[in-house]
Amino acid sequence: MEVFKIVGFAIISTVLIIIIREQKPEIAILITAFCAIVIMAYAISKMSGVIDMLETLTEKSGISKEFLIIILKVTGIAYIVEFGKNVCMDAGQNAIATKLEMAGKVIIVVLSLPLINALIMVLSRLV
Repeated sequence: MEVFKIVGFAIISTVLIIIIREQKPEIAILITAFCAIVIMAYAISKMSGVIDMLETLTEKSGISKEFLIIILKVTGIAYIVEFGKNVCMDAGQNAIATKLEMAGKVIIVVLSLPLINALIMVLSRLV
């Protein structure tokens, strides 16, 4: 099963990082980032099936494809920001991680404005 491969990669990477961190902490941070990128790339590669299914559901439901694109962008931003935040925290840069998380939330709100607007319009017609 694929999950065992990715978990095995993560565990081996973690052990390697722990060993290297004692001698060369700056290299350990680079290895951490590299391993995180590999795991993230693997996860993203598995998203194509989900995206195809969401596109099919969107077409069948008659919902604007623009909304699906917004939802996918918001989801992608959330994952990328979480990834970046965790890398910053692993490097001991909690202040940067916190600011990155806040910036990600602001970007998500800005991207979500068309959805919020459409929702308000629908609700105003119901009242």
